[in-house]
Amino acid sequence: MSGLFFFKGVNMKLSELLPIVQDEKRSEEYLYSLNILKTFSNCPRCNSVSIGIIRGKQWICHECNYEWTKRKDSILSLTRIKYSEFILCLKFFELEITAERTANQLNINYKTVLLLFRSFRSLIAGKKIKSQSDEKIILKKDMEAIGIIYEQGKYYFDFENKSSKNIAVLNLRRNRIPNSAAIYEVLIKIIKTTQTKSLFNLPPSFQQFLRFARERLFMFRGTDKNFLELYLREIEFRFNNSPAVIYVRLCNLISENFSAW
Repeated sequence: MSGLFFFKGVNMKLSELLPIVQDEKRSEEYLYSLNILKTFSNCPRCNSVSIGIIRGKQWICHECNYEWTKRKDSILSLTRIKYSEFILCLKFFELEITAERTANQLNINYKTVLLLFRSFRSLIAGKKIKSQSDEKIILKKDMEAIGIIYEQGKYYFDFENKSSKNIAVLNLRRNRIPNSAAIYEVLIKIIKTTQTKSLFNLPPSFQQFLRFARERLFMFRGTDKNFLELYLREIEFRFNNSPAVIYVRLCNLISENFSAW
């Protein structure tokens, strides 16, 4: 690893990442240190331990001659972007820079960045990464009630609105944008509380959560209904974790839970 050592659980400021992303070898080593790029001890095909790296970028099994890339079984297998570009996409997502702005700033194809950002959100939501055609439509009506759970100082959305732990119910309204059949704006409105007689009797942090959710939903206006749940789960994730640990937690989710379709 050329003397570079990184530890999972250590947040990285953008200024600290810049020396890494200026060199592809250092970027690769950094992703290995986070276990985002995988190290293999056995051949995926025949399970032989007689494996090695050839041409600097391919694994090979010396028993069955099977070859596979360094990106295999990692989120990097979804795209062909450089390691350094992936790291910057990861950091820009943490900083809540939109996919469009990220694509423009890094001069990367917008659809590629959107795929990565959607993959990050799927991991946050605890879902397998799927194509758009496989996504379940969560909200089927123009108006839909969603519960809010408050548990150990954190907030979660209850999409079925059936939990006994719900402290409030929200109404999400999707307004169709002209000349579009599938894109919706999202508005949020409290319709009732479930465990108190007054909104003011709810935990003080509840108002903070509502303001946080409204701001992000405005940023996500024009969200396809197929992916609305992913954005709401992202809101949970960001509110329930301090800014200092968002990057770390996201790296750990990618390392431990990525599974391509």
